[in-house]
Amino acid sequence: MKKYLFLVLFIFVPVSLANADLKVAVIDLGKAFDSFYKTKDASNKIDEKKATYEKEIQDQVTEFSHMQDDAKKLYDQANDQTLSAAARADKSAALAQKNQDLLNMKNKIQEMNTERTNEIKDEIVRRHKEILDEITKDINDYAGPQGYDLVIDISSASTASSVSIVLYHSSKMIDITADIIKQLNATAPVAGAAPTPSP
Repeated sequence: MKKYLFLVLFIFVPVSLANADLKVAVIDLGKAFDSFYKTKDASNKIDEKKATYEKEIQDQVTEFSHMQDDAKKLYDQANDQTLSAAARADKSAALAQKNQDLLNMKNKIQEMNTERTNEIKDEIVRRHKEILDEITKDINDYAGPQGYDLVIDISSASTASSVSIVLYHSSKMIDITADIIKQLNATAPVAGAAPTPSP
């Protein structure tokens, strides 16, 4: 019975759509996203932040390396039989403290690396959403006045199969990608102008 009902619905859906006389357009959202000047600007800002974070971590790693050199010297001195027992004991105590400092520094570097990585990931997600929201708004602002009933993203893929959701569309379909890209970049800053400050 359910199968029969499905077939009946399948037969009548195209007829219903035809009678509705829908005005449909397609857009390559991936292309629009990549061509939007704010996408490139966000990518540059994220790359700058990555470079800053990488330098911070590298500075800590360099300091850790110097501490290891100091620990090696203390180890050699603590085992230097030419030194007095008291001097060797002092070096052994200093070595124990240095090893603890090394452990603390190692934990600090690992925590910093995790924290900075998460910050970058969060910013990528946030900026990605902000840009997509703006593109979606532009599509709505464009499609409504143009009388479109439906705009389909031909770049979408199924999360389950990674296969394109739109398997076929006629070349007769109106593609508004170029119009949307033009609209998105209409407010792009002029080359040489002062850059927009980071939020």
